[in-house]
Amino acid sequence: MLISAVLMLSASFAGACDSSAKDDSSSAEEWSGVKTFYPDTGSNLKNPYMGWTLYSEGTDNTDRPQVYWALQDEAAQKYAGVYYIRWRWSDMEPEEGKYAWEYNEDFKGLVQGALDRGLRLAFRVYVNGRDNLRPATPQYVLDGAETYTVSPGHQTPYPDDGFFLEKYTKFIEAFGREFNDPSRVDYVDSYGLGWWGEEHNIQWKDPARRHQAHDRIVKAYEKAFDKVINVINFGVRDDYEDNIVYNDLGFTPRRDGYASEYFPESQQEELVAHFPHTPVVAEACYWRNDPISSYENGKWSTWSSYYHDVVDLAVNTHANYLDLRTPTETDRYLEDALDEVKRFISLGGYRIYPEHVKYRAEGGNLVVEHTWVNIANGVLPNNNVHMRYKYKVSLALFDEEDNIVSQILSDGVEVSELVGDRHIMAEDTIDIAELPSGSYRLGIAIVNTIKNDSEDIRLAVKDPDIITGEWVYVADVAVDGD
Repeated sequence: MLISAVLMLSASFAGACDSSAKDDSSSAEEWSGVKTFYPDTGSNLKNPYMGWTLYSEGTDNTDRPQVYWALQDEAAQKYAGVYYIRWRWSDMEPEEGKYAWEYNEDFKGLVQGALDRGLRLAFRVYVNGRDNLRPATPQYVLDGAETYTVSPGHQTPYPDDGFFLEKYTKFIEAFGREFNDPSRVDYVDSYGLGWWGEEHNIQWKDPARRHQAHDRIVKAYEKAFDKVINVINFGVRDDYEDNIVYNDLGFTPRRDGYASEYFPESQQEELVAHFPHTPVVAEACYWRNDPISSYENGKWSTWSSYYHDVVDLAVNTHANYLDLRTPTETDRYLEDALDEVKRFISLGGYRIYPEHVKYRAEGGNLVVEHTWVNIANGVLPNNNVHMRYKYKVSLALFDEEDNIVSQILSDGVEVSELVGDRHIMAEDTIDIAELPSGSYRLGIAIVNTIKNDSEDIRLAVKDPDIITGEWVYVADVAVDGD
């Protein structure tokens, strides 16, 4: 239970009674009260831009909502934070202008099921049908573009083909009109070419046009999705393309193949070099029903030992996201490696809280000193080009009806800089000179300053006393104007 501290402020704001919570490093003459918070190290906070991720894989028949959510409900409610739809373009737009979000009841049911369970959305739309039940590019595009064979019976367009580029960028524009929505969506994979959309083994009709085609696609995604995070596969581009996506456009790297031989230590170091300028999106390599001992000369004897290595690497490379994936993998994680699930909840992404809040009356203001830390290994990507530094630490006084009567946004704490062992302290003042006499509550929060956007950040405070929304109670403040 939090300890209430009361400030009794006179009309001249000269006096204050002591708080019942004192900090040995602060003198009674300097601070009237000190509140020490303790961290919540294990709850699934379900904050934006992080979390275990459930997948809808589209390589075979796409998922049916009732079946899928019956299987994934426990994981969605207790452990996951994100729902990632990785579907073929041909399922997202089977006929020109006929989009899944308008006409496909399964797609709409899957999306609504995720939102009903408090999950945020992420997407990949891919165009190459390698290892798929059917081609990944819509037939109307295959009929008009020059194509090549990727597997028996499956054609895919050359990505520098003009007809393909015209129709694909038109789809991207429509896709963005529907899902460029940070109130629902965390990120969108912003390319979609190559095997499984991972950009492996792309063939070009004219290799001299590779960069032109690449730039047209990634810039179409960046323009269509300018309010969410653009994600791109890491380790598959040349230097020119890396410069475009990471330096010019500010994309976030995604790396598949975690804990496998396909993700060597040299690439791990290159990936980590992007942190904390960007978050990291991580995905394991091995999945489905094969025995894990069949991979890499029996390196792992059990799936749980493999998952341990995956989570280790995800934490050490500062990943914000990791895959629980489809029902098969989710069940295995929850049955055989639940401790690993909980470990990534504790250490993956970000867990930010105020360690100490100190306060005193000074003139017509309430002076507040607050110290912040992130106890997880990822980052709140407030510095992403599309985030626009929208999250701010805020202090406010609330009346008895939980209405804010005075509020400030702190410029002294940039939440994307809370990484590693760094602590950030700031001192701010709240204007109380014009407040009527009465009792108020001091609250603290990380708020989103953009309307109709992602929600405020849930603080990693143990047993918080919540005032309203994500505002955490600090102390009572009594103003006496007589």
